[in-house]
Amino acid sequence: MARLPQEKIEEIRQSVDIVDVIGQYLPLTKSGKNYKALCPFHEDSHPSLSISESKQIYMCFVCHNGGNVFTFLQNYLHISWIEAVKLVAELGHVDISQYHLETPKHEVNEQFKDFYKMHEEAGKLYSYYLHTASGNLARDYLKDRGFSEEIIKMFDVGYAPIQNILYTAFQKLGYKEIDMVKSGLVIESNKHYDRFNDRIMFPLHDEYGRIVGFSGRIYKNGQDGAKYMNSPESDIFIKGQVLYNYHRCRDSVKKEGFVYMNEGFMDVIAMTRAGHANTLALMGTALTQGHLRMLRKLTHKVVVCLDGDEAGQNAAYKASQFLSENGFEVKVILLPDGRDPDEIFSSEGKDGLDAALKDELSPIDFLFIYQAGRLDLTNYDDRRKMLDIGVKAIAPITDRVDRAHYVEKLSSLTEFSTAIINEQLADATQLITPTVDYATQIHNRYSEAVELQSKYEVAERNLLFYMLKSKSVADTYEKKLGFMYNDQYRVIASYITDYYLRHPVMVVANLVTTIGYEHQALIDTLMGIANMTNLPDEIDPVVIDDYIKIISENAMKMKHDQLLEQFQHVLDPHQKAAILQEIIELGKKKETQ
Repeated sequence: MARLPQEKIEEIRQSVDIVDVIGQYLPLTKSGKNYKALCPFHEDSHPSLSISESKQIYMCFVCHNGGNVFTFLQNYLHISWIEAVKLVAELGHVDISQYHLETPKHEVNEQFKDFYKMHEEAGKLYSYYLHTASGNLARDYLKDRGFSEEIIKMFDVGYAPIQNILYTAFQKLGYKEIDMVKSGLVIESNKHYDRFNDRIMFPLHDEYGRIVGFSGRIYKNGQDGAKYMNSPESDIFIKGQVLYNYHRCRDSVKKEGFVYMNEGFMDVIAMTRAGHANTLALMGTALTQGHLRMLRKLTHKVVVCLDGDEAGQNAAYKASQFLSENGFEVKVILLPDGRDPDEIFSSEGKDGLDAALKDELSPIDFLFIYQAGRLDLTNYDDRRKMLDIGVKAIAPITDRVDRAHYVEKLSSLTEFSTAIINEQLADATQLITPTVDYATQIHNRYSEAVELQSKYEVAERNLLFYMLKSKSVADTYEKKLGFMYNDQYRVIASYITDYYLRHPVMVVANLVTTIGYEHQALIDTLMGIANMTNLPDEIDPVVIDDYIKIISENAMKMKHDQLLEQFQHVLDPHQKAAILQEIIELGKKKETQ
């Protein structure tokens, strides 16, 4: 199969609009000719990410991360460049089946390979024992709960018998006892024995589909022990980097456009049985940045559907806030009567669960319900607390209709007048809204910083700006100069002149691809130059000549200083004379400029 040529890569990039792609992951707002968003590559409280529809590039004016649609997906989803290209080709409906595109395999740390193998072996053994005589009662329990063989197979459900099957198997396979214990599957206490005994077993997978842990459930009436027992955290099982069913739900999430987030694996299985395969679970832990990284690879829309009890509502509130603050589109489902999806499905079936899932709330609606349930709104102090909470939530809303809607709701809840609430909002909004657009402030500071640099570096940067706009400027640079003092600028100039050899017109987004994903720092510098706003778009040949003269002057100054340095350290009189003559010639050349 042929390798992907540059022309095909450019076709793939041009098959999508960067605004549409980034808009799938971040909420965008129109700002003049461009769009802006909260930058996901640093802690951003004001929109500092700018997306240019005309140039098909993006750039953050704070952290300077920038590039084209490929680099955005790479950086945002933490995927390889080739994976980003394949994703864009899929989005743009470009057929690349004839090309050789090897996706880099996720390398396993050599010291952890045995842990993965032990978990894989454990999964096979548990699956086997569920279908033996010792697993009859466990299998009957699953059947009574509505688990078909298809569901058992889909979720790799198994059974851990009373005997120490894993320790015995691991001994025969030659694993060290210390590694058995480190894996979390075997416990050492005077002697070695399996962690899980007489439990129905549910494997836990990492994002690549490898088993990294288990959750064991009791199934007999009066059975000793906690209802659920999970593997302890280990070198391969880190709760903050595991979402149950993540590796299975990808296709369904892509099809539906969003993902349901549940609290536990039984809820996920119930949701799947009800036809909602676009579901994953947190496994009883709070959301982490690791989870967000994984979610970003799936979708930008999350429907939080945790248990309806007080603990579940509290977790849903925290999760919805965390997701919203990190740029996700969020809806929250408040399940009735404190129940969870598994309980609703078990008692009311698919129709009952579907009905409960239809009641989606915005995070602010859920916040009002959640806080109103916690506070005593017949008490003035609690009503005042609710007022402060509500004002803080409403303040960032810019849509006048939405704002008025929530002001009325808050007034109804707290019994404070809409006039009082609007007064509070005016004060709160003044605190959170800068008088000048934040990105503009940053841009202005950036421009001021540029002005403080040496005139030589400014000339080089400005010349590159116009080289991006015109092939004739690039040709003039190559003919009259061909050199820049700043290392990055010199390399960028080289890429620009090479690009014009194959293209009559510059497309910055394609130039980014030419430079390559491994040179992100160079791409960030290029984005800064391409997005400069302190220069006129019109090209003045006199100004271009001035830039070239300034850069030449710097080159001659550097050469002059270098020759003087050599002159002071050379002892041979003939060499000294040659260097002196070169200094004189350099001076004459400078005078003629």
